[in-house]
Amino acid sequence: MTVFMGLDPYLLGLLVLALFAVAATTVFWLVSRRRPVFRKQLPRMYELSDLIPTPAPPGAYFRNLDQSLADIPQKLKQYRDIERDLQGLDPAAWAFLKEELAPLLVAKDRKRGWQPLFDKLNQAKAFNYLKNAGYLNIRFVPPSGVKGQQTPDLQADGALCEVKTVNISEIEADRRASGGVGTSTNRLNEKFFGKLSSDLQTAKAQMVAFNTGSNTKYIAYVIVNFDDNLHEYADRYQVQIDQYIAGDPVAGLEVVVFDIKPPFYTATL
Repeated sequence: MTVFMGLDPYLLGLLVLALFAVAATTVFWLVSRRRPVFRKQLPRMYELSDLIPTPAPPGAYFRNLDQSLADIPQKLKQYRDIERDLQGLDPAAWAFLKEELAPLLVAKDRKRGWQPLFDKLNQAKAFNYLKNAGYLNIRFVPPSGVKGQQTPDLQADGALCEVKTVNISEIEADRRASGGVGTSTNRLNEKFFGKLSSDLQTAKAQMVAFNTGSNTKYIAYVIVNFDDNLHEYADRYQVQIDQYIAGDPVAGLEVVVFDIKPPFYTATL
């Protein structure tokens, strides 16, 4: 600082402004360099971001996308995981899912945030499961034009698949919305398994109503988000769920509880 003590205050002010401008330009240049890198790494995530109108409406998703990806390594990791799921879709499936996702990008729920958006994104996981299991001609099933008639999410040769995401309870959603303090336990309670059972029965009914062919396999692909935000006890929960599924809770339904986030994965999206 002694170097600048003899300078005229006016010149000193100009020097400070010049240094600030250089620093700001450098930061902008560094961030700008990262943008094409992120778009190249996450092309389908950026396709979704491009669907949001300009200017973005209040509460729209993907705000400050480039900067947040540069600042939050965990967010970048999670986006790469989602991108990997989306890359597994063929062009027709991606076009369909993208159209379904578009309205959800600007529809944040007051209490549950972006849950509907991620519930829909989870359908890509089921598509990839069917593909890796060897099913052919996998495609999304469009919503029925008949009011009140539900359809499964996916269809393949010889199989139907319904995707069910078991999300946090109403009590936990209220707690997070209010900022209250919560507790975690290493045992899943009866309400959780009651919700899971109800979802599986609904999945089976939707597929039976859509196709009652005797040779059609009915598959429920289940994603679970526990009240335990950090999924600290995910490994123990997995054992309990596996035991429940082994009891064949819904006859004639193949249940795949395939996607449970590992401990401390954290949902900071």
